[in-house]
Amino acid sequence: MDVIQEKGFAATSIHDITERADLNRGTFYLHFEDKYQLLDAVMREQFHKLLASRLPAAPSWNRPTVELLIQAVLECLEGKYHHQPPRLLIPAGLLEQAICQELTAILAGWLRRAGSPGEPQIPVEVMASIVGSAIFGPALQWSQQPAKLPAQQVASAILSVIAGGAGLPEPSHSEPIRE
Repeated sequence: MDVIQEKGFAATSIHDITERADLNRGTFYLHFEDKYQLLDAVMREQFHKLLASRLPAAPSWNRPTVELLIQAVLECLEGKYHHQPPRLLIPAGLLEQAICQELTAILAGWLRRAGSPGEPQIPVEVMASIVGSAIFGPALQWSQQPAKLPAQQVASAILSVIAGGAGLPEPSHSEPIRE
């Protein structure tokens, strides 16, 4: 990560990485196909370390733990964007894809252990994807714009929508339903 910070991702070579890590190229290629795969692994590991420092030892599907998860996602993205538009030190979308996938996998595990709360006809993976997107989308947007709301307030708003929905009323009988 230091080399990438210094040179930028595009200018960083495998030679730069292996020289800084004091290992040979063969060892690098035993573990990673290329620098993209290395960066993906490092970002996922950093995200898991952040979560381990913020979540309870045995996290589960409940409001306090989900709120802590949301706060951690906000912190992670704020650490990258600092409330400014993206600067391309690393390829666009790489961090976002890694974090979103990890977030969805974590939520799916929690939902499986909780016995799939919510609508029984919605598969756990679909529910985890929906909830993960409901967390990740606003967190990414918040992290890339000047901070108008503190992270805690954004986390509470996201949790409120996830937990209670957006308050969308059922259609009345006088409103036509389009199919």
